Amino acid sequence: MKKKLKQLSIFEIIAYCILLLLGLWGLIYTLLGFICEFLSINSGLRYANNYIKNVFGTGFLTCGLIVLGVSVVAAVVVLLINAKKSDRDFEKAQRRSARLKKKPEVVDAESSPVE
Repeated sequence: MKKKLKQLSIFEIIAYCILLLLGLWGLIYTLLGFICEFLSINSGLRYANNYIKNVFGTGFLTCGLIVLGVSVVAAVVVLLINAKKSDRDFEKAQRRSARLKKKPEVVDAESSPVE
């Protein structure tokens, strides 16, 4: 039986869009952290990184990696939930088609050879 692709549900579309934005936010913070680490002049970006380190205890780089990691873990969870649902629907359809194809075989007692 060929497995056909099902369209994405509203939940999946919204979840993937939100997680994509969250991942981009983490990626941007990570890139800003790398720029701050290798920036040799005192700029506004370096001052912002130092301020965030003083307030939260971590800079752009660490915050970005944390946000990126959270978004990846959440995306994997959403993928696993939807894959399980899809497999369950596929197995249900497979069982149904097997039930419909199965025909009861009637054995005729008179035509069977008796020894």
